[in-house]
Amino acid sequence: MRHVVFAALLALGACATLGESGPSLRYADAASRGAWATLLAGRPNQAQVEATTENWSRALTDSFACEVPVRQVVDAGLVGALEIGAMNAAASGGGEREVRQGAARYAFTLAQMLISDHERPTAERCQAMASWAPRVAAEGREAVARARRNGYMEGDYGLLLSLLAR
Repeated sequence: MRHVVFAALLALGACATLGESGPSLRYADAASRGAWATLLAGRPNQAQVEATTENWSRALTDSFACEVPVRQVVDAGLVGALEIGAMNAAASGGGEREVRQGAARYAFTLAQMLISDHERPTAERCQAMASWAPRVAAEGREAVARARRNGYMEGDYGLLLSLLAR
């Protein structure tokens, strides 16, 4: 049993890495799998939550500015909304309601990013974002689908983002 728990912790820890090209998953996947997985993901401090939120926001804003296909960025943003919502809930000791509220707040932040003008990053950063957004969207697609089935993500802001992405 210890080996299973250790393997689960290693797998979740591997998801937490932040590459040069943008943030990745950890809490989104854990939250979509339920309370036990969320417990294994750990409890971040407020500085970690703020840094992760900033990293997601920068990656998404840069992706929009680099003219990465909007659908890919919105899909990655929904993963980010789940990640930020779940991480905030984990930091505060909250549960499902806090995940839903945090994801909804960040989804509306994403909608604001979509309609705002942003300075275009370097060509290297744009190249990195062009590969990051679809990769993170694909990696998080199952987590977002599970979260929606489990009631962690509301359909209203998904609909809003879908309309904005057209």
